[in-house]
Amino acid sequence: MVTWIETVLQESGLRLSTAEIASIRSRMPHPENGQLYADGVFEGGGVRGIAFLGALRCFADVGIRWRKVAGTSAGAITAALVAADYSLDELEAIVGSMDYMALLSHKTSRWIWNGNPAKDLQHPLWMIVSLLMARQLGQYSSLPFRQWLAQHLEQRGVRTFADVQSRGDCELKVVASDITRGEMLVLPDDLDLVDLTDPQRRSLKEQLVPPLSHRNQFPIAEAVRLSMSIPLFFEPGILGAPGTPSERKIVDGGILSNFPLWIYDVKPTAAGPTQTGPRWPTFGLRLVEQDNPADRSIKGPFDILGSMVRTMMVARDQYHVNRANCDRVIAIDVTDAQVTATEFNLSETQKQILYRTGYLHAKTFLLYQWDWQAHLARRGFALQTAIS
Repeated sequence: MVTWIETVLQESGLRLSTAEIASIRSRMPHPENGQLYADGVFEGGGVRGIAFLGALRCFADVGIRWRKVAGTSAGAITAALVAADYSLDELEAIVGSMDYMALLSHKTSRWIWNGNPAKDLQHPLWMIVSLLMARQLGQYSSLPFRQWLAQHLEQRGVRTFADVQSRGDCELKVVASDITRGEMLVLPDDLDLVDLTDPQRRSLKEQLVPPLSHRNQFPIAEAVRLSMSIPLFFEPGILGAPGTPSERKIVDGGILSNFPLWIYDVKPTAAGPTQTGPRWPTFGLRLVEQDNPADRSIKGPFDILGSMVRTMMVARDQYHVNRANCDRVIAIDVTDAQVTATEFNLSETQKQILYRTGYLHAKTFLLYQWDWQAHLARRGFALQTAIS
């Protein structure tokens, strides 16, 4: 039986030709041991992250493998599975057969009344009223998701960040938001930070239950669960001892940095162009949607609340991308899919649109926008010899 992904990949003219692949490879850095590498940073976007799969297939067609990856929300899910060293065929099998609605199987209370989850975030006031009545902090438990991800990671022998780093140059970082302290968390790195409000001056990893001796012992599935906990929709995660001053409520990393493109960057020093640059590029893959001014109309306090939520999720990163990084960002326009971040009951047609869109945008970027030498020059690094 042909899957919905195979149906898309069989479409005439979709995939890169041999000549196109050769052209792209000529504008990449030198292969290392015959292999092209890249680091990747993936933006959130809920279930629309299926578009990442299509983009990853395009990169795989070029022969690019990922080394260091990072992300938030849906981007963190993608990054974690890539870091577990799943092949593209395996990733497509996992995502292609996934029952997304099963992730919403555990409501936090029987008093949570809502309709189509796809429209929940469009009505934050109703969500707040419902949660107040139910005395909960989120409509759904994220435990089913954590169990699903942990199962797939463990099939590759991966449970903690240490398991990923044991594979040489591989690395994974996950971005979440600490709404108790009002801070962005980059996991596992920030588990080493000392809590200055703690009388014992313990680090965050020492405040965990149970405490950790090293930050890389933190479970990846838990980190991703924290990162994808969309406020109000999923209940917040907790770091630290519940009910104590060390307790921190953690939600979707998009609140503070939905697109952490900077996370693996190296910078040139005062030496300028003689400074050794990165060994390979860091590509950013982000989901964008064409703005409809009618959706942004503010006529009352309820509209202000909704606009504030949207602004928190996108404003900082729009600036970051526009100013410095447009030449390495694949902006995947998912407008035509007409899918919201919480539309877990996706049809196969919607999945196909997202996947196809991801492939086509990556293809266009690699063919017509990407150039390793121009990228190095823009960032102030010395040029390198191109592939012959």
